[in-house]
Amino acid sequence: MFDIRKTAGLFVLLGLHFTAFAQSDTLIELPEVQIAASTLRSQTTGGHSRQWNTDELQETTPTNLGDWLSREGGLFLKSYGNGSIATTSIRGGSAGHTSVLWNGLPIQSPMLGQLDFSLFPVGFIDRARLVYGGNSAAWGSGAIGGVIELDNRMPADSTFALSGRTTLGSFGLFDQQLSSQFSNGKWSADTRLFYRRARNDFPYRLRPDLPEKRQTNAALQQEGILQNLYWKPRSNQELGLHLWVQQSEREIPPTTVQNQSQARQEDRFFRFALSWKNVTRQGVWQARLGIFRELIDFQDEQILLQSLTGFWTVQGEMSRQWVWSDHHHIQLGVQQSWLTAQAEAYTAPPEQWRSAPFLRYRYQREPWQLQFNLRQELVDGQFLPLIPGLGADFSVNGWLTLQAKVSRNYRLPTFNDLYWQPGGNPDLLPESGWSQEGGFQLHFNRNRQHFSYRLTAFNRQIENWILWSRPADQAFWSSNNIAKVWSRGLEQRLNWQQSIAKWKIHLQLGYDLIRSTNEVALENPKIEKGEQLVYVPRHQAFAGLDLRWQQWHWQYRQTYTGSVHTLNTDDLAAYHLGFTSLSYRLSVKNWTTQLFFNIDNLWNTDYRVIERRVMPGRNVQLGLLLQIQKKHSTL
Repeated sequence: MFDIRKTAGLFVLLGLHFTAFAQSDTLIELPEVQIAASTLRSQTTGGHSRQWNTDELQETTPTNLGDWLSREGGLFLKSYGNGSIATTSIRGGSAGHTSVLWNGLPIQSPMLGQLDFSLFPVGFIDRARLVYGGNSAAWGSGAIGGVIELDNRMPADSTFALSGRTTLGSFGLFDQQLSSQFSNGKWSADTRLFYRRARNDFPYRLRPDLPEKRQTNAALQQEGILQNLYWKPRSNQELGLHLWVQQSEREIPPTTVQNQSQARQEDRFFRFALSWKNVTRQGVWQARLGIFRELIDFQDEQILLQSLTGFWTVQGEMSRQWVWSDHHHIQLGVQQSWLTAQAEAYTAPPEQWRSAPFLRYRYQREPWQLQFNLRQELVDGQFLPLIPGLGADFSVNGWLTLQAKVSRNYRLPTFNDLYWQPGGNPDLLPESGWSQEGGFQLHFNRNRQHFSYRLTAFNRQIENWILWSRPADQAFWSSNNIAKVWSRGLEQRLNWQQSIAKWKIHLQLGYDLIRSTNEVALENPKIEKGEQLVYVPRHQAFAGLDLRWQQWHWQYRQTYTGSVHTLNTDDLAAYHLGFTSLSYRLSVKNWTTQLFFNIDNLWNTDYRVIERRVMPGRNVQLGLLLQIQKKHSTL
């Protein structure tokens, strides 16, 4: 158990201590070295990815990663409502088919195999990247639908900065974020805190002909702190320490078939990571260590239920990358993980050891770029089949690039799949299969204009898909390797940017066609052969327009989500959602002030993402950012 307030105070003192130490140290100008030089694993050859930097992440001032992902488009976010659980589906995969990395280490729960994105404050991220498609050869178990990378970075400049952001919004939303940062080129201390609360008592109607009701038992309160410390003992080396503690208390509202709910849940976690990187002319040495602890306390007084579950994860990784020449790069490494969990439904706390040596080779010579990945997973002394992956880019000319990728992918059963009683099945096999994708990208820059268009076709088949079902001769639900899923589709992305005098215009368009079907007929749950999987929309689209003029910035986002199948009721209808934001930023010397106004669900759409879970209508947020930043020369 830990107390977030006491830990926050400790982190603040620690950050101030390092700041004071750095200020009293002699400042030395060191030759610039690209410490952030990307390793082979982080490069996407033959595939499709999107990336956002710190400025782009903070543009719409979202409160959590789930809200931000839903606005950006390009994936399906399965949200249970404001502040409630939010998980992803990418390219027709399940929530467990998205691997989520924090500073290079996977952080999804070994009990459930997924991450709740509503618990992730966007202000704790410096860079985000979404990699589509199978990447198990690079990132291991679960990287079937896609990978979401979330990183913290050492500031490139010597600066001192303090900032505070306050947001007030509909339904009792209050969000406060504070941060301090100091860097002198050798030392860097970065402390971030946030506090959020909301009543979430929005009005809704079950049907147009029924009276209006108001959401109950839906309040939430979250608080957390992130401490980043960096040290560059030499210009070509960097050590990083990341410490993240957070807790969340939220009420769980009733479904549309319940009169009331008294359920509540408390989430607490502790994440600690160390990183080291050494860049030389011959290549890159890199090491990581992560220790993660998470607790979930679920209570429901109506049914006299209290369930406390939790897990520990310890992970380590070491790799070496060589540069043979301008054309040949190779990386060798090994990962080691230990996982354990606690729950009353387990007969004994399970443990699991994983080891995974990996190899990556990249060949680059115009017009070709080729990358080969190979991974060998060892789980509790048992070898899994080799996991290969191959990607290729071919530059036809200066404006056309062809891409192709093939990979083998897998997902290990979670602790709940294996050991939950009743229903766990220790004889489960890993999900496994092959994926392929191919496409092209058109791109050109002319004067102050940039244009790109990408078309990608993908295909994936997964055997031994794990599904909880109830066999005819069994009175309870259990996990079984009973499904075979075929996912295929098309993705289109268009990006256009233009600068005209003092105006900057940015237009984004995207459309996804996804067929993800079960190829085996099932009785319970009732799924016909060839039927689209539940909560996988066949059609998705998004559009974004950004206009900048001097200190003003206006943006608009529109997303479309097609209808989806559910387990218990009729299909959920398709829906459109609009979001708009207007901000004004004023900078005077070292001071920056930004005032912003957001409107979510602009058109007041009545929609459902999950059956029997209502979603809020139109809601607004008003916020203010104050920041002071000084460069090294003014300290």
